[in-house]
Amino acid sequence: MTELHDPAASGMAETPSPAEIDPIDRLNRALQRISFALDKSRQAEQRKSVDTQELVANVDVLISRVRDALAHADRPEDK
Repeated sequence: MTELHDPAASGMAETPSPAEIDPIDRLNRALQRISFALDKSRQAEQRKSVDTQELVANVDVLISRVRDALAHADRPEDK
């Protein structure tokens, strides 16, 4: 009778436990995960900054259009 947890019987290699993995490899993987998380955070901040800049630009254009409309409405020749 074969055991259910026998990797040879299932055809799959058993993943090593954390204690069996080289500490340098574990540290390297942890640093890669941290680096990935930091990159994602920076990208999110950059997107937020771009969105803010775009919003400010749109508000500036809107203000300019309102000023033009008000200046046009105040002209006596249009009345």
